[in-house]
Amino acid sequence: MEAVIKLSSMGDIIHSLVVLPKLSEKIDFVVDSSFKEILNFSPYINNVIPISLREAKKKKSLFFKEFVRLRGLNYDRVYDLQGLLKSALVAKIISKESVGYKNPREKIASFFYDIKKESTSLVAVQRYMELFDLKDDEYLINHPKLLFYKDRDFDVLSKSKKNVVFIIGASWKCKKTPLNIWIELAKYLKENIIIPYVGEEEKKDAYFIAENSKNITPVSLNLNDLKALIDKSDLLVGNDTGPSFIAWANNVRNIILYGCTYNNKILENDFSKSVEVQTKEINKKLDNMHKLSLREILRKIDEFK
Repeated sequence: MEAVIKLSSMGDIIHSLVVLPKLSEKIDFVVDSSFKEILNFSPYINNVIPISLREAKKKKSLFFKEFVRLRGLNYDRVYDLQGLLKSALVAKIISKESVGYKNPREKIASFFYDIKKESTSLVAVQRYMELFDLKDDEYLINHPKLLFYKDRDFDVLSKSKKNVVFIIGASWKCKKTPLNIWIELAKYLKENIIIPYVGEEEKKDAYFIAENSKNITPVSLNLNDLKALIDKSDLLVGNDTGPSFIAWANNVRNIILYGCTYNNKILENDFSKSVEVQTKEINKKLDNMHKLSLREILRKIDEFK
């Protein structure tokens, strides 16, 4: 039996799923327990194996329990898509043979791999494919649906207008599009717009945008329902953050907005477009999302029509 490891973050986990339909058999997926729900209901995964490394760092008793549990796993081969020391150690503990990159994100990780694969690509989805000796850009542009969920209906979805999802949050402040741009974009679109939010800060921002627009509904959703809502929508516009890539995964039209980062993650296609302020570096110190061009965002949306 084989497994893959991709512990975090949500967006990176979603990108890595593109490999799974190309494999000849289902595979187990080792993931940080915080993100396990994103993998639920996948026909490409045998078992989701959640681990609590973040919590274990704080609690010695939990660390011991996690170590004992991991020692009980016994895979023939494990592919480490994370490329960090912690993921390489987990791969080594739970497998007879661990596979990783010659040039992982943390160099020391390669010391623990039994098989080391060369990776030359700068794009994440291509890099994930290389670990399995796969190279197929045509497939990456036309990949199948990658995320699945327990179905449900939504009162917030319109039957007469197009449904547009705004993803306004992000883990880094420098990734967040200014609220005035969201307000202006909503005025131009004149469609049914839904803003899913998590936490009090996002809730406050979502309601501020809604109060200054006529066509916006803020909603709080769990991860399963977020997958379902986005899958049933016509368009997503979002910051460079995990939930935005749910649309990419399921071939829902999407525009991803980049400021202090750029698109080194996916290959653009008929469903996925990018608007970038710069394309040179990933730098948390950059404060440039205010430079996003509303005209360019609208132009990209028009390309879908």
